[in-house]
Amino acid sequence: MKTNLLLLLLFLVALTTTAQEKDLEDYWQLQNTNFSATSVGASDISIVDENVVWIKGHDGSGGSANIQVFTKTTDGGATWTSGTIDIGSPASGIAMIHGISATTAWIVAFPHAAGQDQGIFKTTDGGANWVKQASAAFSDPAAFANVVYFWDENKGFCQGDPVDGYYELYTTNDGGANWTRVPSGDIPAPTSGEYGYTSQIFVTGDALWWTTNKGRIYRSYDFGHTFEVFQSPIGDFGGASERGEISFKDNLNGYLINQDGTLWLSSDGGENWDITFPDSGIVFGGNVFAIPGSDAVVTTGAGGVTGSSFSINGGIDWTIMSDVQHLDVRFLDENTGWTGGFNGGPDGTDPAIGGVWKFISSFAGISDVSEIDGFEYYPNPVNDVLTMSAKNEISNVEIFNMLGQVVLTKEVNALTTTIDTSELANGTYVVQVTIGDVVGSMKIMK
Repeated sequence: MKTNLLLLLLFLVALTTTAQEKDLEDYWQLQNTNFSATSVGASDISIVDENVVWIKGHDGSGGSANIQVFTKTTDGGATWTSGTIDIGSPASGIAMIHGISATTAWIVAFPHAAGQDQGIFKTTDGGANWVKQASAAFSDPAAFANVVYFWDENKGFCQGDPVDGYYELYTTNDGGANWTRVPSGDIPAPTSGEYGYTSQIFVTGDALWWTTNKGRIYRSYDFGHTFEVFQSPIGDFGGASERGEISFKDNLNGYLINQDGTLWLSSDGGENWDITFPDSGIVFGGNVFAIPGSDAVVTTGAGGVTGSSFSINGGIDWTIMSDVQHLDVRFLDENTGWTGGFNGGPDGTDPAIGGVWKFISSFAGISDVSEIDGFEYYPNPVNDVLTMSAKNEISNVEIFNMLGQVVLTKEVNALTTTIDTSELANGTYVVQVTIGDVVGSMKIMK
């Protein structure tokens, strides 16, 4: 029936990933997913704790092959071990993976064609065996399973497309041994032709949200037992011409991006969204993750405008972290996170090299450069020379174009510096400056 179109676009960009790799400074460390084939994308990440992480892989070679693979680390990413998700139906797609320990995880399988198996499958032996949980039926010809989430070893939720006029949702309190369908009266009715998307779910505390092809957001504040629905500012969360992602730092404050990097903020749990134009930096349009309990949020991009960026003031100012392709992004806290990539190494032929990036910095305590006493830059607009000065040593300066590409770099290590921009074309740029432990950015015109 459908999956998020973003995965299809990622098949095309995977071929260029390794050629773009460069020094990612202090933010990301490349780790090896150890999938057996090359160009496998880490498209769905589930972080259990600072040591245990599960990742679902997808084919990024451009051939649109259906693969059923995962990789897992139990030592914070120092080593990853890949495996096959054998559900007895090799043609079924794998929508997402969700783990709660080094041994226990669930996946969602969906059909690419009639007659293929689908539903919720669980492993309790680290991924060696996957057992179907039949009481989450998804057995109707119109059924299509999309997402699964567990808060602990017992309490869980899963979601599929409408069957018999209402969404096929289930909850469980015994690890999925028994799933109970949510009654139609507790779920707002779908609009004509509406359905959900694979892996598009966000959870914080007892709240969860999932999205549809009509641009609507379903929300529950009681672990998936009752729902409300709200229209978002976009018309489709996974279509050919429009798509988007949502993330919430708590039950009320959320972020929404579309494929162009347009940003909206919500302060009422997704009921209303206000478009926001950042003062500086770049918002990437691939994925977004708000770190619970903080004002830090990260965006990634893997097609068109590629890279990653973060904001520490709720989306007002953004700092570019890299200009290479990043897929899914997930954080446990301000210190621990991973983002997906494609494996293959520098020439794209070695499956043992790369595939996922680990965050090696911390958002705790970071201040924006505009708040630093004594920092100045001028003129803006700039003709050929940009001057900067600060009371503390400026270590380096990078200038990015609006595609997130580095166009100028200068190591400074001084209190003042001048940047020659005479070779840059006229336009808008993001200047990123590092002063001590602070990294910040501002927009300039030339």
